[in-house]
Amino acid sequence: MRKLIFLLLIISQSTYAVDSEQAKQAAKNIFEKSSSAYTKESLTKVFTSGGYSEQESSEYATKLLKLFNSDEFIGKIQGIYIKHFTAEELVQISEILDHPAYAKFLRLRPIIQQEMSAEINKITTSIK
Repeated sequence: MRKLIFLLLIISQSTYAVDSEQAKQAAKNIFEKSSSAYTKESLTKVFTSGGYSEQESSEYATKLLKLFNSDEFIGKIQGIYIKHFTAEELVQISEILDHPAYAKFLRLRPIIQQEMSAEINKITTSIK
């Protein structure tokens, strides 16, 4: 009986380890694909439209891009995704991100966010 329990524990742990690694890789892919559209130029424009100076915006963009590429930050993002999705779901999401329409969305997202920020700034200015 002990051998059977031990065997079941080993099998369940190895499946979990595979799923865990698969989940980590898929979560990393999701983050990398969804943040790949951000360039220093596009982030600078987003910050500038949010009211920061050109110099501040450029500095923030540089820092943010550096953060996006750090193993520590990516690890935290992976943990967030893994908390909310199964390994299988993460793989499916990662595959969706390869769709041409989503690639277009990612490419245009910084521009859309910049335009949205400008509109929000107009609205908040009129509220004051």
